[in-house]
Amino acid sequence: MAPMLRRERYLDALRPYYDQYDIVKVLTGIRRCGKSVLLSQIAEEIAEKTGADHVILLNFELTDYADIHGPADLDRHIRERIVDDRPYYVFLDEVQEVPGFEKGINSLRARGNISLFITGSNAHLLSGELATYLSGRYVEHRVWPLSYTEALHLEGASPAGGDTASLMDYLTWGGLPQRFAFEGSQLRAYLRDVFNSVILRDVVQRSGVRDIAALETILDFTMENLGRVISPGSITDYLKSQRRSISTETIYAYLRAMTDSLLLNRVRRWDVRGKRILATLDKYYSTDLGILTTRQVGAGPGIGDRIENTVYTELRSRGFDVYTGKTSHGEIDFVAIRDSVPHYIQVAYLIADENVAAREFGAFSPVGDNYPKYVISADPLTQSRDGIVHLGLVPFLVDPPGELT
Repeated sequence: MAPMLRRERYLDALRPYYDQYDIVKVLTGIRRCGKSVLLSQIAEEIAEKTGADHVILLNFELTDYADIHGPADLDRHIRERIVDDRPYYVFLDEVQEVPGFEKGINSLRARGNISLFITGSNAHLLSGELATYLSGRYVEHRVWPLSYTEALHLEGASPAGGDTASLMDYLTWGGLPQRFAFEGSQLRAYLRDVFNSVILRDVVQRSGVRDIAALETILDFTMENLGRVISPGSITDYLKSQRRSISTETIYAYLRAMTDSLLLNRVRRWDVRGKRILATLDKYYSTDLGILTTRQVGAGPGIGDRIENTVYTELRSRGFDVYTGKTSHGEIDFVAIRDSVPHYIQVAYLIADENVAAREFGAFSPVGDNYPKYVISADPLTQSRDGIVHLGLVPFLVDPPGELT
């Protein structure tokens, strides 16, 4: 069993909401990313202040609560455990397993003396009826797999103690917390089990996907092309090479199902000059590189692709909205926006020669504003120029400049 890690980034963000009874605290994230542990840590913190008898924690992946078949059962189960007028703190883990949970959540929130925390493994958690019921009365936090810094802490190493081996391990096997308890074939088996759980429970069952083989083919193509433009046309051409034919509507539906399951992340394009989101030519990144490794066919994504994917997930976990930047001369890998401030970021494996440097640093030449600009690479030595900061990958991951924390 992997040791438990306190994820202070999320705890710090959630603490101000502990005693806001009209706001539902929603934690979303891919299966096995650590939502349940985080939820239990919040419950323990609150129990230390209020007493365990006013903390109610239900995990709907356990058979203990198999008799809760709908919102009325959920409401009744909670009410039976409320014995006074003091505030109660209710934690519902993987609540989407309860049919009609949306009405139950809204009923509990309306009681006035319940601070409610819920988790789910699917973006649908906040779509449809629940979003309607809770309009303006919820706060969502996306929980990501462990960052590289968290992975080092979990294994008992300080961030300054990170080395090439630990970085390559992270870039290969990702950051799902429980994976650090396994090695070799057991590690691969664990990650395959996580993948199968996501596909079967969060994609097939919830999205009604019928052709699982086609779904996995589209997923493999997308993961083989991390950070590259993915269109129905490119997928159609690939499927034809595999002697398969799927409609454009089905391709869109399958891609949407995989992003809804939080297995993949769709990245829109941002017009740097017009400061607006564009509607076409999306890219996709994997939520966890370990799952990608178990799915890899052929050569797969290279080290540069994995570094780019890691920079993306790190930025998202730090609270940035992330886009691909479109300029008049090409693209910038990422435009990371937080508090309305854009940060322009190029990612490379190594700045091997002046031609590579000219390409990476030159990507910012069409940008006419003075917002921060960075090149991130795995080089041991950096070479900032023309007001553009060159960051090493490890310093970006473990000790970034303040505006990127």
